[in-house]
Amino acid sequence: MEQSNNNPLKTYTHKEEPAGTAPLDLNGLVRKAVSLLEYQMRVRNIPITVNLAREPLFVKGDFHLLLQALLHVLLGIIKSFETHKGERCVVLSTEKDAGKAVLDLRDSIRESPEETADIFRSHDIPGKMRGLGTPLAHRIIKIHGGEMALSHTENGRRFRIELPLVRPRPEKREGRSYRILVVDDDAIVVDVFKEFLTLLGHDARVMSSPLKALEVLAEEKFDFVLVDLRMPEMDGMTFIEKAERYIDRKRLWLLTGDIMSFEVDMVKKRGDIRILEKPVSIERFKTLFESFPGEDE
Repeated sequence: MEQSNNNPLKTYTHKEEPAGTAPLDLNGLVRKAVSLLEYQMRVRNIPITVNLAREPLFVKGDFHLLLQALLHVLLGIIKSFETHKGERCVVLSTEKDAGKAVLDLRDSIRESPEETADIFRSHDIPGKMRGLGTPLAHRIIKIHGGEMALSHTENGRRFRIELPLVRPRPEKREGRSYRILVVDDDAIVVDVFKEFLTLLGHDARVMSSPLKALEVLAEEKFDFVLVDLRMPEMDGMTFIEKAERYIDRKRLWLLTGDIMSFEVDMVKKRGDIRILEKPVSIERFKTLFESFPGEDE
């Protein structure tokens, strides 16, 4: 009988790179994973604290594979809490350490090292980690040149993932370099976006005040404007309505981390505004601008 070959990891060795490999920010990866599982943790009363490094932590890898790895680890923790009677707590943090981007994930589940000795080798530890994808997560990290380890403290378990830090260089572009304005009141978001866009060879300007951004738009020319949906001074839709006096609506893109909200759903139904779901990876930015129609289209 012919065996299925639908496992993408079977095609890679430790010396080869996954097909989707590109520079990415580990912090953005963490934000995406937490946003996807936030509801599952909330309904199970599992508080999660996220402490991310102030600056971007660039690693080289396939965003979707690494996201899959982190989701497997978090889902394993959620599953483990089903039989846990004590305190529920998850703390996730990132940092730079000796040339490595480090993801530190701790929970309040107290187990002995003997109980989880096979956690990275077996999908089936009777009574504990049955059916979970921790071995797959471990394999993905290894393929990306990283390390994943589990240790035990008096307060619970600690998963530590290390990936090599990289210093992405601006790409040499044969096509056009755009001038882009990013408007978002989250300082971390605008710093990361500016870093990504600069690495792709674009001229990026970031602003936290939509009111001041409108003043700048009235005086300066930009090829694209990316604006956050929710800001204290002015919401993104109001900003777009005012900014249309200075730039074509198809070049005004709305940023939001709440893609499932009623407000976003109404914008989608209008169909005349492009919505970018945060966090936006560097590869996503690259695809968006490369696929944008030229001036004569």
